[in-house]
Amino acid sequence: MEMENIKNVTVNMPQMALEALSENWLFKEIGSIHWDMICKGLRTKSFDLKDDNGNRLYATFIRIRIILFSSLDHFRENDEINITGDIKRFGNSLYNSNIILDGNNKNIKAELLTSFSIRNDTDNNKLVKSQPADVENSISEYYSIPEFANEYRLIKKGVLKEVKSGNTAFSVNEDFIFETNYIINPYYDLNGVGLLYFASYPIISDFCEAQYFNKEFNNAEKWEQSYYTLTRDVFYYANCNIDDEINYKLHSFEFIKNDKIKLCSTLYRKSDNTILAKIFTIKSKKAKRL
Repeated sequence: MEMENIKNVTVNMPQMALEALSENWLFKEIGSIHWDMICKGLRTKSFDLKDDNGNRLYATFIRIRIILFSSLDHFRENDEINITGDIKRFGNSLYNSNIILDGNNKNIKAELLTSFSIRNDTDNNKLVKSQPADVENSISEYYSIPEFANEYRLIKKGVLKEVKSGNTAFSVNEDFIFETNYIINPYYDLNGVGLLYFASYPIISDFCEAQYFNKEFNNAEKWEQSYYTLTRDVFYYANCNIDDEINYKLHSFEFIKNDKIKLCSTLYRKSDNTILAKIFTIKSKKAKRL
């Protein structure tokens, strides 16, 4: 399928954070585009998307991976970004999109995977998988499960002990070197229907990660202003209620060539120790400003 030209965006203050392209904005933007492509393919407005029993359906993010040609801090105010994308499905419930953001040699390749869920109005811990009622669907199908989805399935089953993002391999393990708890900020971390927003997961991880590195390395410049995302791969497993807390664990980190660091971390729901997400990240040291 050819990539469809979707929109052009000018990087202004709403798209920025910490003198860089905002990863929170980026996740929200590509997530919205993914959802719009689903609704366009189903010829249905998001609010009207329901299952056979009339329950409203929500796109539940399963995995999002972003790979940058250069890290987030290379983007500058007033940069122009052209966004293109395509989407395919496996069956009626699994949707896999590829989105490219091209900002004049500051490219981002994003891949997103969602299924459909219905939710209990009072308990975010009980999302139930479902799929749209019998509607016309113009989105083309895969003949077999895409690798991006199959890797998620194998990680969830505990079969796959290593995952690759780009050319970098990450080990999957439960040992950890640091943990801390995070209190949910409902004004920032929750979406319009009260679910923990998919775009908040990597930001929560960053917030907790910075606590470790600011204390351990005691650098003159704060960690948040020293390293910026180059690759992010988030495996989503569960959601969380507003009155719960999140337990963050940093499993490992390794400084690699060219001033980069790779990190493996997990977010847990504190109340029952359920895994919310596994997050694999590569960050690059801040670029020198010319």
